[in-house]
Amino acid sequence: MRIGTFVFILFLLFSCSKEQEHKAEAPRAKSCRDCHQVHLDQAHDLGCLRCHGGKEPAAGKAQAHQGLVRAPAAPAYMRKTCGPCHPKETRSLSLSLHYTLASEVNTVRGLFGLPPVASAETLPEPERIKDVKDLVNDLLRRRCLRCHLFFEGDDYAETRHGLGCAACHLPFAGGSLEEHVFQGPGDRECLHCHYGNRVGWDYYGLAEHDYPFSFRSPLVRGHLPPRPWGVEFHELRPDVHLQAGMSCLACHKKDQLMGKGKGPLCLDCHRLKKTLPFHAPRVLSKARCSACHARWSFWDEGVYLALLEDPDWEEWSELMVQGSSEVEEALTNFLQGKQTRAVMRDKFSQRIRKGIWLLSLGKRRFEEVHLGWDREGRLAVLRPLGDLHLTYVDQEGEAIFDDLTPPKGARLLPYAPHTIGTADYARTQKVLKRIGIHP
Repeated sequence: MRIGTFVFILFLLFSCSKEQEHKAEAPRAKSCRDCHQVHLDQAHDLGCLRCHGGKEPAAGKAQAHQGLVRAPAAPAYMRKTCGPCHPKETRSLSLSLHYTLASEVNTVRGLFGLPPVASAETLPEPERIKDVKDLVNDLLRRRCLRCHLFFEGDDYAETRHGLGCAACHLPFAGGSLEEHVFQGPGDRECLHCHYGNRVGWDYYGLAEHDYPFSFRSPLVRGHLPPRPWGVEFHELRPDVHLQAGMSCLACHKKDQLMGKGKGPLCLDCHRLKKTLPFHAPRVLSKARCSACHARWSFWDEGVYLALLEDPDWEEWSELMVQGSSEVEEALTNFLQGKQTRAVMRDKFSQRIRKGIWLLSLGKRRFEEVHLGWDREGRLAVLRPLGDLHLTYVDQEGEAIFDDLTPPKGARLLPYAPHTIGTADYARTQKVLKRIGIHP
């Protein structure tokens, strides 16, 4: 055998050996759980692809994530992923107030003379602000509706939550998913959305601080207190039902939260001695129970919301804590000398549009309750929930809308304070007098 032929054969053998070695070192096929160490509850241990899509087995991340659905419980997917096993629940949820937010949306729209809509997701997304309708829709879509099933919530430790069904049924903590175990919601899940000066926080006796820096106290060992919900808060007396160990779901049942069931009534549980003058039928027909039993109330008077396309960041820097992580990030960037853009994300389409909604308050207090009449002609606790003042200043500094407000008579609205306790005797006497009863 010639030496050239011998060398050629050795080369072929060496090449085949290296090829086999390369094949042996190629990434082995992986399943999702080789990379994602998750523990599922038994009822939902269906295999990752069943809900998330993707490809399994796969030789790498790119191949495994082809067609991946990151949030399969989100409204866009929940009927396909959750619906086959929970058809009644997904149909009912899509009509519920937690899904449509129709009550909140139409209350604000009604204040400015706009017709009601069936659901928040049907609110038109304005390309630019031309009229009152565009201004109110932009306010709702970009500033107000940060807590709903279509958006993950602000970027704070206790305001992040899942999308769609996962908002209530998957536990989030510290700003991220805690574990992949579906469960019934607890109070922590409720407070991911029901925080700040609204029903939910008052049940726990929490009241939000005012925004100026001088109100951001007290210091704890020289530092400002933690803000898991993005704002600081006073700690007041919690509701008597919470003190008795009752969770939110003790009164707010599934048919209300996930459907069109009615909210709870005090008399569903409390059997009153009607011989007592305060609990006589003629009193209960003319006054809500909270008129006597609410111990305190939020009072945010003069809520000024300004949509600014070129704000004076220095002027607003003292109000950087506004319960909005977007606003806080923009003002923090300015204070740190970084580039600051006046933009906000649409909480439904996820599009970023120019202009940032900044908020200031005329007066913020927690105090004795204010009484007035609801639509049924009963004496109720009122709040200035409709005391909104809207302004829009464009890029050139022109005020397109300046202090647009609802009619003065529409600003005080009834609500259901969750600050229940022993009735205050002096206020009870006032309630009886207001409804024309003199015991």
